[in-house]
Amino acid sequence: MLTLPIRSNAPHATITLAAGLALALTAAAAHAAPTVNGTVAGADMYGPALAVQTTQTAWTDNMNELNAAYGLITAGRLYLAFTGNLANNFNNLEIFIDSRAGGQNVYASAGNDNTSAMNGFTFDSGFNADYHLNVRHGLVPSTRFNLDFADLQAGAFSQYVDVFGGSATGATSTGTGINSSPIEIAFNNSNMAGVIGGSGAADQAAAAAATTGIELSIALADLGLPPGEIRVFAFINNTGHNFASNQFLPGLVTPQDFLGSDGAGGFTGSLSQLNMNTYYPGAAQGWFTVVPAPGALALLGMSGFVGLRRRR
Repeated sequence: MLTLPIRSNAPHATITLAAGLALALTAAAAHAAPTVNGTVAGADMYGPALAVQTTQTAWTDNMNELNAAYGLITAGRLYLAFTGNLANNFNNLEIFIDSRAGGQNVYASAGNDNTSAMNGFTFDSGFNADYHLNVRHGLVPSTRFNLDFADLQAGAFSQYVDVFGGSATGATSTGTGINSSPIEIAFNNSNMAGVIGGSGAADQAAAAAATTGIELSIALADLGLPPGEIRVFAFINNTGHNFASNQFLPGLVTPQDFLGSDGAGGFTGSLSQLNMNTYYPGAAQGWFTVVPAPGALALLGMSGFVGLRRRR
Protein backbone atom coordinates (compact mmCIF):
# COMPACT_ATOMS: atom_id res chain seq x y z
CA MET A 1 0.00 0.00 0.00
CA LEU A 2 1.24 3.49 -0.83
CA THR A 3 2.58 5.42 2.17
CA LEU A 4 3.26 9.10 2.77
CA PRO A 5 5.70 10.65 5.24
CA ILE A 6 4.13 12.59 8.09
CA ARG A 7 5.71 14.98 10.59
CA SER A 8 6.47 13.23 13.84
CA ASN A 9 9.00 13.16 16.63
CA ALA A 10 9.36 9.45 15.94
CA PRO A 11 11.79 8.42 13.16
CA HIS A 12 10.48 7.12 9.85
CA ALA A 13 6.86 7.86 10.73
CA THR A 14 4.51 7.00 7.90
CA ILE A 15 0.79 7.03 7.29
CA THR A 16 -1.03 5.11 4.62
CA LEU A 17 -2.71 7.20 1.96
CA ALA A 18 -6.04 5.54 2.65
CA ALA A 19 -5.78 6.10 6.39
CA GLY A 20 -4.65 9.68 5.87
CA LEU A 21 -7.55 10.46 3.60
CA ALA A 22 -9.94 8.83 6.07
CA LEU A 23 -8.58 10.98 8.88
CA ALA A 24 -8.85 14.07 6.72
CA LEU A 25 -12.42 13.33 5.73
CA THR A 26 -13.32 12.65 9.36
CA ALA A 27 -11.86 16.01 10.39
CA ALA A 28 -13.69 17.80 7.60
CA ALA A 29 -16.98 16.22 8.61
CA ALA A 30 -16.42 17.01 12.28
CA HIS A 31 -15.82 20.67 11.47
CA ALA A 32 -18.37 21.18 8.71
CA ALA A 33 -19.96 24.61 8.67
CA PRO A 34 -22.90 24.73 11.07
CA THR A 35 -26.40 25.59 9.92
CA VAL A 36 -27.19 28.95 11.51
CA ASN A 37 -30.51 28.13 13.17
CA GLY A 38 -30.14 29.24 16.79
CA THR A 39 -29.12 25.88 18.25
CA VAL A 40 -25.85 24.13 19.05
CA ALA A 41 -27.48 20.69 19.31
CA GLY A 42 -27.60 17.76 16.94
CA ALA A 43 -25.87 18.22 13.60
CA ASP A 44 -24.81 21.73 14.60
CA MET A 45 -22.51 20.66 17.42
CA TYR A 46 -19.59 23.06 17.78
CA GLY A 47 -17.67 20.91 20.21
CA PRO A 48 -17.05 21.98 23.81
CA ALA A 49 -18.17 25.42 24.97
CA LEU A 50 -15.44 28.06 24.85
CA ALA A 51 -16.90 29.88 27.86
CA VAL A 52 -19.48 28.72 30.43
CA GLN A 53 -21.44 31.05 32.71
CA THR A 54 -20.16 31.34 36.28
CA THR A 55 -22.88 33.62 37.68
CA GLN A 56 -26.62 33.32 38.19
CA THR A 57 -28.59 35.95 36.29
CA ALA A 58 -29.63 39.04 38.24
CA TRP A 59 -32.07 40.00 35.47
CA THR A 60 -34.61 37.15 35.70
CA ASP A 61 -34.25 33.50 34.84
CA ASN A 62 -34.96 32.64 31.18
CA MET A 63 -35.25 36.31 30.26
CA ASN A 64 -31.71 37.73 30.32
CA GLU A 65 -29.10 35.02 30.55
CA LEU A 66 -25.95 33.91 28.77
CA ASN A 67 -25.30 30.26 29.51
CA ALA A 68 -22.35 29.40 27.28
CA ALA A 69 -20.48 30.53 24.19
CA TYR A 70 -19.41 28.43 21.22
CA GLY A 71 -17.29 29.29 18.22
CA LEU A 72 -15.81 27.84 15.06
CA ILE A 73 -13.70 29.19 12.22
CA THR A 74 -14.31 27.23 9.04
CA ALA A 75 -15.23 27.71 5.38
CA GLY A 76 -13.99 31.30 5.42
CA ARG A 77 -16.35 32.38 8.20
CA LEU A 78 -16.51 32.89 11.95
CA TYR A 79 -19.43 31.07 13.59
CA LEU A 80 -20.54 32.16 17.07
CA ALA A 81 -23.36 30.90 19.26
CA PHE A 82 -24.53 32.18 22.65
CA THR A 83 -27.03 29.97 24.44
CA GLY A 84 -29.62 31.57 26.69
CA ASN A 85 -32.31 34.23 26.42
CA LEU A 86 -32.74 37.92 25.71
CA ALA A 87 -35.71 39.95 27.00
CA ASN A 88 -38.16 41.44 24.49
CA ASN A 89 -37.54 45.03 25.64
CA PHE A 90 -34.59 45.72 23.30
CA ASN A 91 -31.94 44.86 25.87
CA ASN A 92 -28.70 44.42 23.96
CA LEU A 93 -26.37 41.49 23.60
CA GLU A 94 -23.06 43.31 23.06
CA ILE A 95 -20.50 41.21 21.13
CA PHE A 96 -16.96 42.49 20.66
CA ILE A 97 -14.44 40.89 18.31
CA ASP A 98 -10.65 41.28 18.39
CA SER A 99 -9.45 39.86 15.09
CA ARG A 100 -6.64 42.09 13.78
CA ALA A 101 -3.84 44.41 14.88
CA GLY A 102 -4.84 47.71 16.45
CA GLY A 103 -8.31 48.16 17.88
CA GLN A 104 -9.73 49.71 21.03
CA ASN A 105 -8.87 48.76 24.58
CA VAL A 106 -11.10 51.65 25.65
CA TYR A 107 -14.38 51.64 23.77
CA ALA A 108 -15.25 54.49 21.40
CA SER A 109 -18.56 54.20 19.55
CA ALA A 110 -18.98 54.11 15.80
CA GLY A 111 -22.08 56.27 16.34
CA ASN A 112 -24.94 53.77 16.18
CA ASP A 113 -27.89 53.13 18.48
CA ASN A 114 -26.76 55.24 21.48
CA THR A 115 -23.63 53.11 21.85
CA SER A 116 -21.77 56.33 22.72
CA ALA A 117 -23.14 55.67 26.23
CA MET A 118 -20.42 53.00 26.46
CA ASN A 119 -17.58 55.40 25.55
CA GLY A 120 -14.82 55.02 28.11
CA PHE A 121 -15.69 51.39 28.92
CA THR A 122 -12.35 49.59 29.37
CA PHE A 123 -11.80 46.03 28.19
CA ASP A 124 -9.49 43.60 29.95
CA SER A 125 -5.80 44.11 29.17
CA GLY A 126 -4.90 42.16 26.03
CA PHE A 127 -8.29 42.64 24.38
CA ASN A 128 -8.52 45.34 21.68
CA ALA A 129 -11.92 45.43 20.02
CA ASP A 130 -11.98 45.81 16.24
CA TYR A 131 -15.65 45.06 15.63
CA HIS A 132 -18.86 45.38 17.63
CA LEU A 133 -22.16 43.63 17.02
CA ASN A 134 -25.23 44.38 19.10
CA VAL A 135 -28.46 42.46 18.74
CA ARG A 136 -31.83 43.08 20.42
CA HIS A 137 -35.52 42.41 20.00
CA GLY A 138 -38.74 43.92 21.28
CA LEU A 139 -42.49 44.34 20.85
CA VAL A 140 -42.99 48.12 20.84
CA PRO A 141 -43.65 49.94 18.56
CA SER A 142 -43.66 46.71 16.55
CA THR A 143 -42.28 43.21 16.94
CA ARG A 144 -38.83 43.09 15.43
CA PHE A 145 -35.23 41.93 15.80
CA ASN A 146 -32.38 44.33 15.00
CA LEU A 147 -28.65 43.84 14.41
CA ASP A 148 -25.86 46.42 14.15
CA PHE A 149 -22.37 45.68 12.82
CA ALA A 150 -19.67 48.27 13.50
CA ASP A 151 -16.07 48.50 12.34
CA LEU A 152 -14.61 50.34 15.33
CA GLN A 153 -11.29 51.13 13.69
CA ALA A 154 -13.06 52.76 10.75
CA GLY A 155 -15.71 54.40 12.95
CA ALA A 156 -18.45 53.13 10.64
CA PHE A 157 -21.47 50.85 11.01
CA SER A 158 -24.40 49.22 9.26
CA GLN A 159 -27.77 48.72 10.93
CA TYR A 160 -30.24 46.00 9.98
CA VAL A 161 -33.76 46.51 11.32
CA ASP A 162 -36.52 43.89 11.55
CA VAL A 163 -34.36 41.18 10.01
CA PHE A 164 -36.98 38.47 10.67
CA GLY A 165 -39.78 40.42 8.96
CA GLY A 166 -42.13 41.15 11.86
CA SER A 167 -41.03 38.28 14.08
CA ALA A 168 -38.74 38.39 17.12
CA THR A 169 -37.20 35.01 16.30
CA GLY A 170 -36.12 33.16 13.19
CA ALA A 171 -33.14 32.66 10.90
CA THR A 172 -32.04 34.83 7.98
CA SER A 173 -29.19 36.78 6.41
CA THR A 174 -28.67 40.53 6.48
CA GLY A 175 -27.96 42.79 3.57
CA THR A 176 -24.52 44.27 2.96
CA GLY A 177 -22.89 47.52 3.98
CA ILE A 178 -19.85 47.73 6.24
CA ASN A 179 -19.99 43.94 5.89
CA SER A 180 -19.31 43.08 2.26
CA SER A 181 -20.93 39.66 2.71
CA PRO A 182 -24.29 39.04 4.41
CA ILE A 183 -24.18 38.18 8.10
CA GLU A 184 -26.13 35.04 8.94
CA ILE A 185 -28.21 35.45 12.10
CA ALA A 186 -30.62 33.21 14.01
CA PHE A 187 -32.45 33.60 17.32
CA ASN A 188 -34.23 30.82 19.20
CA ASN A 189 -35.53 32.24 22.49
CA SER A 190 -37.11 29.01 23.76
CA ASN A 191 -34.46 28.14 26.35
CA MET A 192 -35.80 26.98 29.71
CA ALA A 193 -32.54 25.44 30.96
CA GLY A 194 -29.30 27.01 32.11
CA VAL A 195 -28.62 29.31 35.04
CA ILE A 196 -31.25 30.43 37.53
CA GLY A 197 -31.99 33.87 38.93
CA GLY A 198 -29.68 35.35 41.53
CA SER A 199 -26.17 36.68 42.00
CA GLY A 200 -24.40 33.60 43.34
CA ALA A 201 -22.34 30.94 41.63
CA ALA A 202 -24.02 29.36 38.61
CA ASP A 203 -24.53 25.64 38.15
CA GLN A 204 -22.11 25.31 35.25
CA ALA A 205 -23.35 21.86 34.28
CA ALA A 206 -26.84 23.32 33.90
CA ALA A 207 -25.44 26.27 31.93
CA ALA A 208 -23.61 23.92 29.56
CA ALA A 209 -26.82 21.93 29.03
CA ALA A 210 -28.62 24.84 27.34
CA THR A 211 -28.68 24.46 23.55
CA THR A 212 -30.64 27.41 22.08
CA GLY A 213 -30.06 31.13 21.75
CA ILE A 214 -28.38 33.54 19.33
CA GLU A 215 -26.16 32.32 16.49
CA LEU A 216 -24.14 34.31 13.96
CA SER A 217 -21.88 33.72 10.99
CA ILE A 218 -19.57 36.46 9.67
CA ALA A 219 -17.20 36.33 6.71
CA LEU A 220 -13.54 36.45 7.74
CA ALA A 221 -13.01 39.00 4.96
CA ASP A 222 -15.24 41.35 6.98
CA LEU A 223 -13.09 40.81 10.08
CA GLY A 224 -9.77 41.81 8.52
CA LEU A 225 -8.90 38.29 7.30
CA PRO A 226 -7.46 37.14 10.65
CA PRO A 227 -4.56 34.69 10.14
CA GLY A 228 -5.27 32.71 13.29
CA GLU A 229 -7.17 33.04 16.54
CA ILE A 230 -10.06 35.45 17.14
CA ARG A 231 -10.87 36.80 20.60
CA VAL A 232 -14.48 37.46 21.63
CA PHE A 233 -16.11 39.15 24.63
CA ALA A 234 -19.85 39.52 25.22
CA PHE A 235 -22.37 40.74 27.80
CA ILE A 236 -26.03 41.69 28.18
CA ASN A 237 -26.66 45.43 28.48
CA ASN A 238 -29.84 47.48 28.78
CA THR A 239 -31.75 49.23 25.99
CA GLY A 240 -29.67 52.41 26.27
CA HIS A 241 -26.28 50.62 26.40
CA ASN A 242 -25.62 52.23 29.79
CA PHE A 243 -26.64 49.73 32.50
CA ALA A 244 -24.86 46.37 32.44
CA SER A 245 -26.22 43.07 33.74
CA ASN A 246 -24.05 40.44 35.43
CA GLN A 247 -24.29 38.14 32.40
CA PHE A 248 -20.83 38.27 30.84
CA LEU A 249 -18.89 35.66 28.88
CA PRO A 250 -16.36 34.79 30.09
CA GLY A 251 -18.24 34.80 33.40
CA LEU A 252 -17.45 37.06 36.35
CA VAL A 253 -16.17 36.14 39.81
CA THR A 254 -19.08 35.38 42.14
CA PRO A 255 -21.00 36.57 44.01
CA GLN A 256 -21.79 39.36 41.54
CA ASP A 257 -25.00 41.33 41.17
CA PHE A 258 -25.70 43.42 38.07
CA LEU A 259 -23.02 46.02 37.42
CA GLY A 260 -25.30 48.86 36.33
CA SER A 261 -23.43 51.95 35.17
CA ASP A 262 -20.90 52.27 37.98
CA GLY A 263 -20.16 48.66 38.93
CA ALA A 264 -22.29 48.87 42.07
CA GLY A 265 -25.73 48.77 40.45
CA GLY A 266 -26.13 52.53 40.21
CA PHE A 267 -27.21 54.50 37.15
CA THR A 268 -25.04 57.29 35.76
CA GLY A 269 -26.05 57.21 32.08
CA SER A 270 -22.64 55.94 30.97
CA LEU A 271 -20.44 52.85 31.26
CA SER A 272 -17.27 54.95 31.40
CA GLN A 273 -16.60 53.83 35.00
CA LEU A 274 -16.49 50.13 34.15
CA ASN A 275 -13.03 48.60 33.79
CA MET A 276 -12.98 44.88 33.03
CA ASN A 277 -9.54 44.48 34.61
CA THR A 278 -11.41 44.78 37.90
CA TYR A 279 -13.71 41.87 37.04
CA TYR A 280 -11.09 39.58 35.50
CA PRO A 281 -8.33 39.82 38.13
CA GLY A 282 -4.90 38.28 37.95
CA ALA A 283 -4.47 35.74 35.18
CA ALA A 284 -8.19 35.63 34.35
CA GLN A 285 -8.86 36.68 30.76
CA GLY A 286 -11.78 38.85 29.75
CA TRP A 287 -12.29 37.09 26.44
CA PHE A 288 -12.61 33.62 24.96
CA THR A 289 -10.65 32.48 21.93
CA VAL A 290 -11.84 30.85 18.71
CA VAL A 291 -9.17 29.08 16.66
CA PRO A 292 -9.38 27.79 13.09
CA ALA A 293 -10.72 24.27 12.73
CA PRO A 294 -8.04 21.71 11.83
CA GLY A 295 -8.23 20.61 8.20
CA ALA A 296 -7.08 17.76 6.05
CA LEU A 297 -3.72 19.36 5.16
CA ALA A 298 -2.92 19.96 8.81
CA LEU A 299 -3.61 16.30 9.61
CA LEU A 300 -1.30 15.23 6.80
CA GLY A 301 1.47 17.47 8.14
CA MET A 302 1.43 19.74 5.09
CA SER A 303 0.33 23.02 6.66
CA GLY A 304 1.60 25.08 9.57
CA PHE A 305 -1.19 27.65 9.35
CA VAL A 306 -3.62 26.29 11.91
CA GLY A 307 -3.04 27.61 15.38
CA LEU A 308 -0.93 30.58 14.23
CA ARG A 309 -1.19 33.34 16.85
CA ARG A 310 -1.48 36.99 15.99
CA ARG A 311 1.31 39.18 17.32
CA ARG A 312 0.69 42.74 18.38
